[in-house]
Amino acid sequence: MADLSDWIPYDERSYEPLGPKDKLHIKKIAKYSANNYSPYPFVVDRAEGFWLYNMDGHRAVDLLSAYSAVLKHRHEGIIEAVENELRYGSDLVSRALCSRAFAEFAEMICTVTKYDRVLPKSDGGSITDSAVGALFMHGHKKGIKEPEVILTTDYFHGRALTFGANAFFDEDQYYGKLGKVNGIKVVDHTAEAIKNAINKNTVGIFIETHKGEGGPLFTKKEDFLAIKKVVKDNNLFFGCDEIQTGLGRCGYLMAWQEFGEEAKPDFVTLGKALGGGVIPVSALLGTEEFMSIYRPGLDGSTHGGYPPACAAGCASLKYILEEGICEKSLELGQYFTKQLNEIEGVNAENRGLLIRLEIEGVKSAKPACYELLLGKNRDPRVFMKYGHKNYARIAPPPGAIVKETIDWVVEKTLKPVLMYAKEGPEQAPLIQKN
Repeated sequence: MADLSDWIPYDERSYEPLGPKDKLHIKKIAKYSANNYSPYPFVVDRAEGFWLYNMDGHRAVDLLSAYSAVLKHRHEGIIEAVENELRYGSDLVSRALCSRAFAEFAEMICTVTKYDRVLPKSDGGSITDSAVGALFMHGHKKGIKEPEVILTTDYFHGRALTFGANAFFDEDQYYGKLGKVNGIKVVDHTAEAIKNAINKNTVGIFIETHKGEGGPLFTKKEDFLAIKKVVKDNNLFFGCDEIQTGLGRCGYLMAWQEFGEEAKPDFVTLGKALGGGVIPVSALLGTEEFMSIYRPGLDGSTHGGYPPACAAGCASLKYILEEGICEKSLELGQYFTKQLNEIEGVNAENRGLLIRLEIEGVKSAKPACYELLLGKNRDPRVFMKYGHKNYARIAPPPGAIVKETIDWVVEKTLKPVLMYAKEGPEQAPLIQKN
C-alpha cells in the first residue's frame, strides 16, 4: 500500500495561482479594486466554448456559465450582431430618442416571452429595483400609505441596497445589518407563510422560481401553484426572478413554464444570459396591467436600451430558440445529474442544467471546489461555484457541453475529487499531493 502519511485534506490545503502571470494580475486587483469579492485565484484571459483560459496557459471547464453564456462562450452569432451594430448602427446611450435596435429588441422579447411590455436595464440588481419599485408605486396608486412587498427566505435578488435584497446572503456581515427599507417582509417559502403575512398593505409577492444562490433550491409544482393561488385569491401582483433560471437554463424559456400556463406571473425579471455573455442586458417584462404604472420620469437607465446591448439580446434569444437550448438543458441535465449521483458521498438534484451538488459529511463545498480548479496536476481543471452549507452549483453552457465532455469531466476530475472530499489518508487513494 502506498505511503499516504503526507496526505493533506482539502480543507487544510492552501492554493496558489497557477503561474506568475496570474499572480501578477491578482496583485493588481488586490491593490486597486475594492475588496467586495473573494474570487478564486484564477485569472481568465479568454474563453471559448466551455473553456476558460488563464494567463499562464492553463484551462478549466466552465461549469458556471449561468452567470453569462447560456449558449457558449464567445458565440459567433452574438459577437457578429454586436459588431454590426457597433460598426454600422448606433452607440446612442439615451432613451431621449428612439432607436431602431431598441424597437427590434422590445418587439422580439415581448413576442418570445408573451408578455406585453418590457423595461430594459443592464444588470440584475437594477432590474430588481425596478420590479420592486413598481410594486411600491402600485401600492401608492391604490392609496396605500405604507405598501408592503413579500419576499421569501433563502432569496438572492442581487445586491440592491435600496431595499436590502441581499440581507439573507450577508446576514452576518455589515451589509446585512443595514436592514431593509420599510415595506419589505421576508417569510418562509410556503403558501401558508405568505398567506399569513398578507395584510391590507400588501401589494405583491416577489420570489425566485428556483433559488440560485440559496442552493440551488428547487420549488415543486404543487408548492409554486399553491403560492400563485394565494396571490390570486388576494388580488395581488405576483412576480418571479428568472435572472439565473430563465432563458433555457432550467429546460424552459422561463423556469415557471415547467408548472403550466396557470403558473404565469404578472411580471418576470431576466438577465445574465440575455446578453449572451457579450454585453450585460437585463429586462423587466410584465402584463399591461402591471406595466401601466410607468410614466415618463418614474424609472430609467442610461444603458437600458443601449443599441449594441439590444443587438446582443435579440441574437441571444434567436440562437436560444434555434439551437434548442431548452431541450438540450433538459436532456443533458438529467444525464449529468445521474452521473453525479453515482459518485459516493454526492447527492445531486437538477432542473435542466441547473444542478445542486451536495457533498455529504463536509461543512462547506468550498475546499473541494478549490481542489477541482487549482489542485496539483488536475486534468481537466473544473470551475464550479461553492454555495452555502455543503452545496455547489453546476451550470455548464448547454450550447457547448456534450455527453462525452460530461463523462470525461466526471471520470477524470469530479469523481476522484468529490468522493474523497471528507476522507483522511486511510480511505484516500493515490491522489496527487499539494
